[in-house]
Amino acid sequence: MITLKFYTQSIIFFTLVTVSTSCAFSNAIPKKVLTQDSNLKLASIKYEPPPPPPTSGEPTQRGAGGGGRGCEPIALVPKILDKEGSYLWGQTVAERPQFWFVLPRKLTKKDAVTFVLEKPGKEIYKTTLKSEIPKGIISFTIPKQIPPLQIGKTYSWSLSLSCDFETLEDKPGEVQGTIQRVAISTQLKNQLAGAKTPVEQANAYAKNGIWFDTLTTIAVNMRGQKPKDVSIAWNQLLQQVNLEKAAPLPINNCCNN
Repeated sequence: MITLKFYTQSIIFFTLVTVSTSCAFSNAIPKKVLTQDSNLKLASIKYEPPPPPPTSGEPTQRGAGGGGRGCEPIALVPKILDKEGSYLWGQTVAERPQFWFVLPRKLTKKDAVTFVLEKPGKEIYKTTLKSEIPKGIISFTIPKQIPPLQIGKTYSWSLSLSCDFETLEDKPGEVQGTIQRVAISTQLKNQLAGAKTPVEQANAYAKNGIWFDTLTTIAVNMRGQKPKDVSIAWNQLLQQVNLEKAAPLPINNCCNN
């Protein structure tokens, strides 16, 4: 009888210790770790680049010029490579897409930034800003009074940054590339119709190779109180095209008229 009582008490003690240790271990795991996988799954985004057009324009880099004075803008556009060099190129389904750039430093009224959109042989839109603009990410949207981009056509764009343009005669920092508007497919229409969040909508564009609309969908939702899944998707997307250094930068409410 004494032996049985001791054996029973031992089992109870072992059970209590096991449960207590398990609870303590569970409580020791940060909630951030426990939810990380679900957040990443929720925000998972994968950009599938489409085949580039036969002619992508003049070879370019994401930023050039500026005399090494911190005046080299960067375009948030994928870089493609071929035997002729590197190109900045992407697709859109929007009539008047939004273009995104990184300003390397704060601009003052002594600086000027110029955005230009062209089709072969003709300038379509040009705007120049001479004002104080914080360092970070800016965007330009084609105004409604400008004719929409034509489906199947490729357009050239450029952003020039002139530092101290009134006192220095220096080549401005410039970045340039091309954009092609394509028709929205039935598959993409159905995917967008079923998208319940901005990240799901952006992922629909990304899977169909529509870069500019993917980026814009996430970027506009990065302002203000951004949901965690949007921030994760923003980082994921920029990492996929070697633009991860731009991910932490603030997105400024500039530069649309």
